[in-house]
Amino acid sequence: MIATWLLATGAFAAVPEMVVVGAHLPGLTGKAADVAAVRLAEALDATGKVNGLTPAEVSAHLAGREDLILDAFALGPGRDALREGKILYDRAQPDQAIPVLEQATRLLAAGLASSTDVSHLHEALTLLGLAQAGLGNEAAARLAFRRSVTLNPSRQLDAVNYPPQIVALYGQVRSAAVGESSASLTVLAPGDASMWVDGRQTPPGEVTVVPGEHYVLIRGADGSTAFETLVLDPGEKKSLAPVLSARAIGRAASDAPGRSRQTRDLYRSLGQFTDRDPVLVVGVTSTGEVALQVYAPASGNFSRALTADAGSDPISALLSLVPAAVGFLSESGDIKSDRVSPQVIALDVSSNAVLDQLLFQTAPAAAAPGVVTKERKGAPWYLWAGLGALAAGGGATAAILVANGADTAKDDGTITFGPIP
Repeated sequence: MIATWLLATGAFAAVPEMVVVGAHLPGLTGKAADVAAVRLAEALDATGKVNGLTPAEVSAHLAGREDLILDAFALGPGRDALREGKILYDRAQPDQAIPVLEQATRLLAAGLASSTDVSHLHEALTLLGLAQAGLGNEAAARLAFRRSVTLNPSRQLDAVNYPPQIVALYGQVRSAAVGESSASLTVLAPGDASMWVDGRQTPPGEVTVVPGEHYVLIRGADGSTAFETLVLDPGEKKSLAPVLSARAIGRAASDAPGRSRQTRDLYRSLGQFTDRDPVLVVGVTSTGEVALQVYAPASGNFSRALTADAGSDPISALLSLVPAAVGFLSESGDIKSDRVSPQVIALDVSSNAVLDQLLFQTAPAAAAPGVVTKERKGAPWYLWAGLGALAAGGGATAAILVANGADTAKDDGTITFGPIP
């Protein structure tokens, strides 16, 4: 009886959680960045409708998954384009598949600045060659196959998955490439650095390669990185002395649409590993306004954007937007249908010091100095014993979460909807 009453009243219902991974604010680093993130989590708590998970709490959950998130961010857009191109090709629409596959190769090649996985680029180039050959464009097909061969000269197509004429054409391209005079690349890098050439790890120094386009990624022991795309002619010898820079999630796009895409891709990649909890997306736009959105991994939707004048205290301006953002959530913890937006705020993905720490650290992050990490307790044992599987069904959560629904904050700043700056 007691357990049933508790469920009906929501007395021990689980409050939904929202993930906080810092703010995209250029120049905000160190303790200041940590404290700002914790203040955002505390502002979520203060609404009484969600529990804000601090970066220290998120770190423990993401431990061991950091490289997966970075890889998904680096290659995700290219994989999406590859998937779309494959669908078009399988539908016997090679003319429509070709531009999509060409885009996929560009995106996947750019992703090698952070990832060492070239398998998707191989697949995109091979499929592009197939599509070109299907339209009778043999010269274009050879160019696509040649790029694939350059990445891995030992790779061959099998007759089980490819038509005999394609296997033969790829073999001709491969034989011609291997028969050319080899090129060599000498990379001058710190002795403790790791190096990948076309996704294959090799010690820094001289490397012999097939002439063509190559991708060189270097990572220092301290996490610094360098990336170069090089084109080598037959017999050419080239030296490279890369300058390693601090490792960052990515290089910010130069325009607002590009930054918007990067923000979307980054939080979608992160959302794959947050147990479907919504994620707070905050930062400053190129116009100097602070902006806030909520990303819901469960549905893949972003909420409408809330913006305010940054003034002299952008953190306080962001905090004023939090109550309205919480009101965007439905009883299920997803974003209300009338609060969903196709637009994503354009943020500098390289300017979130807290998220950098989360994804590049080797040990779980500690809470910011002077900040006590909240202990979150589950329901009493007798509630679980009395309700069993029913307690996990979400009914209690729905009973305690009351969405605000308000579109404006209380006298703390100006909130605007509509087109994102």
